[in-house]
Amino acid sequence: MLLLGLLLLTSALAGRRQGAVAESDLSSKFAFSGAKEQNGVQDPHHEKIITVTTNGTIHSPKFPHTYPRNTVLVWRLVALDENVWIQLTFDERFGLEDPEDDICKYDFVEVEEPSDGTVLGRWCGSSTVPSRQISKGNQIRIRFVSDEYFPSEPGFCIHYTLLMPHHTEAPSPSLLPPSALPLDVLNNAVAGFSTVEDLIRYLEPDRWQLDLEDLYRPTWQLLGKAYIHGRKSR
Repeated sequence: MLLLGLLLLTSALAGRRQGAVAESDLSSKFAFSGAKEQNGVQDPHHEKIITVTTNGTIHSPKFPHTYPRNTVLVWRLVALDENVWIQLTFDERFGLEDPEDDICKYDFVEVEEPSDGTVLGRWCGSSTVPSRQISKGNQIRIRFVSDEYFPSEPGFCIHYTLLMPHHTEAPSPSLLPPSALPLDVLNNAVAGFSTVEDLIRYLEPDRWQLDLEDLYRPTWQLLGKAYIHGRKSR
């Protein structure tokens, strides 16, 4: 009886140990998977500052060949002139690890606006080339992340150039033809004229004199009435 009790106790302890090992392995697997998805995204790596004075390029390591695994690189492009923008144009040769569920989780290149932390875009895969990006100011940040699995080729290459912002003022209503003005602006413009002559000159700048002559030229009916009343009054 005592021997049977010892055997049962030993079996129970062994089962608990195996269950603990299995649970530990499962927990490690989930933790590893989560670490893969977050690899490098929140890692505060030092960024490389590049002073932009002319055109240039940045690219993934070994471009256009397979980039290394488990890599995080950050570049911040800074133009010396604060009154310029930075334009990024991706090379047609683009290929990173494919997304999962249309989300770039593992290998990707990301463009961020440093002034407010806005992510302008994150790209991976090789089906489409990322669109052109333009900074809001004189700085822009680029982040490249690759995890420990499935590196691809050719990676990416970004050409950067400087742009001068176009400060164009809205044309004055007086410089636009009336037909091109919104109705409320046209109403305000018409209300500002004090004479019919000024109004016609504004509405028909090319033939305002002819329109004015037509306006003041009496018709035959009016001429007849005036003539008749004039004769009667005499």
